[in-house]
Amino acid sequence: MNFREIYPSLDEVESYWREALSETPRDVEPFERFERSLQPGEASDRHVGLGVWLRFRGVDGSPFWCLWQGCPRPGVHKALVHLPGYGTETSVHPSLVHRGYHVLHINPRGYCGPDGFGNLEWREQDGTATVLYRKMGKPEEYGYRLWFQDAVLALRWLRHQPGIDDRFGFFGSSQGGGAALILASILAGEGFVGSVAADVPFLTNFPMVYPRKSKGAYEIVFSRLPKEEKQFQRCFRTLGFIDTVVHAPRMRYPVLLTACERDEACPSDTIHSLYGMLPDTRCIVEFHGQAHGYTPNFPSLAETWFNLYV
Repeated sequence: MNFREIYPSLDEVESYWREALSETPRDVEPFERFERSLQPGEASDRHVGLGVWLRFRGVDGSPFWCLWQGCPRPGVHKALVHLPGYGTETSVHPSLVHRGYHVLHINPRGYCGPDGFGNLEWREQDGTATVLYRKMGKPEEYGYRLWFQDAVLALRWLRHQPGIDDRFGFFGSSQGGGAALILASILAGEGFVGSVAADVPFLTNFPMVYPRKSKGAYEIVFSRLPKEEKQFQRCFRTLGFIDTVVHAPRMRYPVLLTACERDEACPSDTIHSLYGMLPDTRCIVEFHGQAHGYTPNFPSLAETWFNLYV
């Protein structure tokens, strides 16, 4: 079976996300916010505050949190948007703020916030996030559709804040890397995507991985695909809406990718396959001898990329 043939066409993907965007309101405000000071040992730049927690409501009414780290310097500054890994952790970026960027970390679906990990409704009993396979058989209710709608809501709030440049950078690692690529693609027609930096991106080329004996992080969803052929094809087709290789033709902005030679979770050849499809300015850096994780050199690479292309 040619698994790529099961996927939706690019036109169908564009229509799917256009409809999802139409469901998200354009005037958005958080319904709860509070500041939290940086605690000793949390980051090296202790003179930069941790930021402001913002609580929003998704289109289905479910709350989720963002961490807003605004640059304290006067004037207009570039904004960077960070997405979490599949572990749903929240990341702080005081060094980027210190260098003059605004940073918004978005953690959709209420998976994590100021009190730590939450939203048991979207987790298995062992804590595993269910977003990747939640309602795969119903694309209009698919978990990532709501996940990305949350992210879009937060970005619509961000665009209306004072002191924000009109071009954004998107970045993240693993799921965050794949999500940064897809979110930028979803919003490509709105005119504010500057560039993307994606570290070892997950959600990349499901059809390449599926036939393999060792499926890495993709086993999360593959082990839950139905056995019946029509149901299998329907669910596998849904994955096409959030596969970076399907979105690649829409990525007409600079994209930085990293891959790790010993990455068994998100294999490097899947990331290289995406690189080969990118239509615009692009760069890929492979770290020899490294396994999957938050790549140590990625933050400095991403900052350089954003200095050049945001």
